[in-house]
Amino acid sequence: QSIEDAAELEGLLPPKAGPNFRYHTDESKESTEGHRISKELVSMVRGRKTTRDIILWVEEQIVPANGTKFAVDVVSQTLLDIGSKSFTHLITVLERYGQIISKLCPDEEMQLLLMDEVSAYWKNSTQMTAIAIDRMMGYRLISNLAIVKWVFSPANVDQFHVSDRPWE
Repeated sequence: QSIEDAAELEGLLPPKAGPNFRYHTDESKESTEGHRISKELVSMVRGRKTTRDIILWVEEQIVPANGTKFAVDVVSQTLLDIGSKSFTHLITVLERYGQIISKLCPDEEMQLLLMDEVSAYWKNSTQMTAIAIDRMMGYRLISNLAIVKWVFSPANVDQFHVSDRPWE
């Protein structure tokens, strides 16, 4: 009986958990400025460039050409992707490169944007969204007040407080 009903219940399952990386490089996808910058940032991280070097690169090349919001978007998405393999990877990325995020998001407005990016990256995993934001708060990259404002913002009230996900 339960096996026969399984197909009907499939619609109640959550979406497949996993990251939603906006700058994933794929041969069939169009390569944009964001893709190029993300790829360059990944190579800098893999090449063990210092945080100072990466901050200078972001401040001198990305922000003047594309703006701070674009820089927050690409840098946060890329660093989250590098740290997405495991909890330990996330912690390592935040420890090593948290200063970059801190420099890009010094005020509440930019921290709200950062949390939007975390939520967009982990859109299919509210648990990972919460973990990433909690760790960012622990490393003082995001303030408590910014988190409260973000959670209770009009865009998020329905998501967190009136969820259409029956398993929660």
